[in-house]
Amino acid sequence: MNLKKNQNLILDNCLICNAETTKLDDKQIKVTYAVCKNCGFIYKGKEHHVDSEEELRIYSLHNNSFESEGYVKIFINLIKNYITPLKVKGKVLEFGSGPGPVLLDLLKLENYDVYSYDPYFNNETNYKNNKYELITSTEVVEHFSNPLREFEHLSNLLEPSGYIVIMTNLRNMDLPKFLDWWYRRDTTHISFYTMKSLKVIASKFNLKIINTNNKNIIVFQKK
Repeated sequence: MNLKKNQNLILDNCLICNAETTKLDDKQIKVTYAVCKNCGFIYKGKEHHVDSEEELRIYSLHNNSFESEGYVKIFINLIKNYITPLKVKGKVLEFGSGPGPVLLDLLKLENYDVYSYDPYFNNETNYKNNKYELITSTEVVEHFSNPLREFEHLSNLLEPSGYIVIMTNLRNMDLPKFLDWWYRRDTTHISFYTMKSLKVIASKFNLKIINTNNKNIIVFQKK
């Protein structure tokens, strides 16, 4: 993949659709992004990615536990409105379950056969030995440094007609509003998706989008 000949070495080609990108400087938080001209995907320049030690430190600060009523309610609503209607009977993988696996525990309370993986808090790789009817991944995909590789991995873990339910805030605003968006301020957030970019991802890995609120929840199904 070619690189722009500038000091920041922003990728020329979109990581999702391989189209050309333009450079976007965020002077407020002093980072630079590559903005895809085709699918709208925005990727933070690699020189601004935090290392794994800093990433773990930030994740550990998140109040992701049953003590946070608002956080728990988000997942109760996710299960009620997006997961229960899928009528899943097989294995479920909670991918990127985090330090306080609230969704994992809620799914268990609903009697789902749930497995989990998190690169920092539960990094056992035996989850790869199964195929899953449902994979959940909430507030995870925005951390992907190589989105296509990760989505391919998740797709390969699905049973035929299986589902992937992701939660990530979509970039559904123009660039001036993006530069005021709170979501970009988290230093661990490096990948910002549009619906168009997610449709491209789906097309690459034999998936289709069957449900979304066009804000932060997307349900894929394997064809």
